[in-house]
Amino acid sequence: MTGRVAIVLPVYNPDETRLPALVRRLRADFAHIVVVDDGSTRGRAAFDAIYGTVDVVLSHRSNRGKGAALKTAFAWVMENLPKAIGVVTADGDGQHAPEDVRRVAEELERSPDGGLVLGVRSFGSDVPFRSRLGNIWTRTLFRLLTGLAVSDTQTGLRGIPASLLLRMLAIPGERYEYETRMLADARFHPAPPREVPIKTIYLDGNSASHYRPLTDTLLTQSALWGSVFSHRRAAGAMEA
Repeated sequence: MTGRVAIVLPVYNPDETRLPALVRRLRADFAHIVVVDDGSTRGRAAFDAIYGTVDVVLSHRSNRGKGAALKTAFAWVMENLPKAIGVVTADGDGQHAPEDVRRVAEELERSPDGGLVLGVRSFGSDVPFRSRLGNIWTRTLFRLLTGLAVSDTQTGLRGIPASLLLRMLAIPGERYEYETRMLADARFHPAPPREVPIKTIYLDGNSASHYRPLTDTLLTQSALWGSVFSHRRAAGAMEA
């Protein structure tokens, strides 16, 4: 069991069996697990089942979004786990296999002073159409705007070095667009993102996902453009 990496699970209306099962399996490998309840209105039994088995369950009074939940967890880790070399963010709905969480953590431990570690999926014909199309469009636009080749821009399984957590807190965004801004910011990290292949898991046709195809896709694309051009404006101001 490692205490060097903290696992972060942002959750909203969790399944009452999947979240406890995931926590039980992760506890075999990780000493620190931080859960953020992002204003859930159901799934209380899931939270009751994990109390005492995780470091903390942080709660938002209302649903603020995945980005806000991640920032809440990052701030808690920085204050309470100063010896952690970083965090691994994963979905609490069973979309990420525990062994893949472990693989991303191991890569983070190998180079704790490097860049982001991304658990990347393959996007074959067995992947839901909306996810496959969204990834193709986003990764193409992402490469054109940032120059970074990332094969899975929508992955939520990420390893983040402790040295980058304060920077992560300063990135704007509270919902899914936050993760896109996080990737766009990687252009300025000390090292480019590293990719670790992971399983592609879509439970019940991805019905557990809280991603809103139209709204969140528009927010994500807007965030990508905004992030790129805000950095360009800042760089231009510094040169002037």
